[in-house]
Amino acid sequence: MPVIELKGVMTALTPLHLGTGKKRGTFSRTLDYVPGRTLRGMLGYYLYANDRELFDRLAISEDSDMSKTNIFFKDAHPVYKDKFTVASPIALRWCKGCNELMGYKVNECSNPGCLQEGKKIFGFITEDSFLTRKLEKGSVKKQIETKCPITRKGHTSPGLDFELSPYHIESIASKSRFGFRIVVEDEFVDDVKMALRESGVFSGLGGFRSRGYGSVAFTYLIETPVSELIEKRTSEIAEIKETLLVTNSPLILRKENSSYIGFGATTEGDLFSEAVKNTLVQRGFSGSVAVRYTDGKPKQRISEGIARGWSLKDGNSASEVIPCTGAGSCAEVVYDKPEALAALEVYGIGEMTNSGYGDVYFAGGRI
Repeated sequence: MPVIELKGVMTALTPLHLGTGKKRGTFSRTLDYVPGRTLRGMLGYYLYANDRELFDRLAISEDSDMSKTNIFFKDAHPVYKDKFTVASPIALRWCKGCNELMGYKVNECSNPGCLQEGKKIFGFITEDSFLTRKLEKGSVKKQIETKCPITRKGHTSPGLDFELSPYHIESIASKSRFGFRIVVEDEFVDDVKMALRESGVFSGLGGFRSRGYGSVAFTYLIETPVSELIEKRTSEIAEIKETLLVTNSPLILRKENSSYIGFGATTEGDLFSEAVKNTLVQRGFSGSVAVRYTDGKPKQRISEGIARGWSLKDGNSASEVIPCTGAGSCAEVVYDKPEALAALEVYGIGEMTNSGYGDVYFAGGRI
């Protein structure tokens, strides 16, 4: 069965609050992107209530065996001037003055009249940033609103002697735009497009929806066969001389519920290589992909992240919290078939790839 990448723009019709899972007193922070697990939760909850047949056929509730599900959600990142963005590699540095991408082990900008040092960039950058070597950084406008609790009795704000107090919500402003991607079997594309449009308005996503947050619209939906994407990326990756793997979302590698952060082998085995092999075999591809080592150590730059599961069985809520390798982490890799890397960009690596985790891309660079 042909597989399609459904790509488009998601626009916030109202403010969005994407919880971080952490709260400081009465202040609730928001993420600056929309996790794939949140999109999966929105669509899954809507279909469970309104189209149980499609819910079952998509196997959208599958949590463990990625070969059984027919739909994969990717994290939705901020759009920069109509361009999609990716997680910025933490191994690369950009000039503080002119935003030029700096070379390997170069400490000072080579542009005349600049000569400033470089810095790591966190967050999201456009893919054109690599081609032009000029930084284009995506971001969102945020705001903070103060809300008063409403009691069930009388539907009024509580008095001074009430134990509840006003709370503060950080949110992404309405009209913010995000680039989203979904990988889905061809036979479900039309139904998924319709369900996205309906669920974005009638169900919404994120927190505080009863307070008017979370409505989104999905537009500019473009369908591209995955086979065409892989063919195009195979030829592009083959031209890269020194290949850097970058995590575009948190990456989950576990063995018997013990999490591993990073890409190198451990006493428990080479979990990264095993996860790569599992993805390729499940999707009918072959090839070898491994992390490059120097003096017995993996060539990597990593950050730590947190992954959260989504479970309909637990009331459409987070089912577990998992330590993992953070977005933007990098590793130099060696491989025998560029097609294998292109396939990994589509289907991801590790656990819970249907919730956006384990999304990766490949670019030129060294560590």
